[in-house]
Amino acid sequence: MIRDEWSRPDFHDHWTSMGRVYILYFHKIMIITMKNKFKTPTSMNCLLSEEIGLHLGDGSMNYYNNKGLFQLRGHINDDKDHYILRIKEIYKHVFNIDVSLREMPSSGVYGFQIWSNELVNYKHKILGLPLGKKVDFTIPKDIIENGGFAKSFLRGYFDTDGCLYLEKKNGKLYPRIEMASISEKFFEEIRLILTNLGFKYSYYTENRKKYGWKELHKIIIRGNNMTSKWFSEIKPANPKHLRKFKKLKENGPARTLKSKGFVVSLLDI
Repeated sequence: MIRDEWSRPDFHDHWTSMGRVYILYFHKIMIITMKNKFKTPTSMNCLLSEEIGLHLGDGSMNYYNNKGLFQLRGHINDDKDHYILRIKEIYKHVFNIDVSLREMPSSGVYGFQIWSNELVNYKHKILGLPLGKKVDFTIPKDIIENGGFAKSFLRGYFDTDGCLYLEKKNGKLYPRIEMASISEKFFEEIRLILTNLGFKYSYYTENRKKYGWKELHKIIIRGNNMTSKWFSEIKPANPKHLRKFKKLKENGPARTLKSKGFVVSLLDI
């Protein structure tokens, strides 16, 4: 059974065990075409590590009536270029999936969703990623133990769920990188990765019980040296982060780095 989740009366696309399914409805005639067999990664690599970071940042998945659903969604304006220029290509390279990107104005997001038992089974049963709300989860061990994979993972996670703030101090811009999560286990592993990679950071927990919310764990990387190290080694690919870092270089005392080092090509990873 093929379900319509996009509420478009004329065109729908989904992923099944046979690949992508296009459905055109025209005067009660339904036309179905199939293409692109789902590709299961055979081992951890940098692109898969980055995709896992994207998932743990903006993604979610679960089963509904025994059918797996995976979704990845970012801000409708701020993250759109990132989805078009990089995320779409990552899913093609890693899983052989041609994602169909869409704006969802009612919720203010931009992204895609895929109905696929193969994808959700692989992510949950092989990679150990969580179903439902991301409350208590961990990073695959292969990523934690490999510096290259760890950097790619951080790129994906930061590009979807991290922030670069610029504040004025003594007439200069002062940067700080922030990441937050309600999963303590997850952030214990993020801290381990950051320590292994030589990053200096602050960590604290925000108590939000008075609002009926779970504790929020925060990591903050401050200063020009650490921010320059982050953009040099992690190489964020989300254009919104690159624009802010460019502004910092132009207006603040941050160390100058060659701009080509921040343009991340799939072929470079």
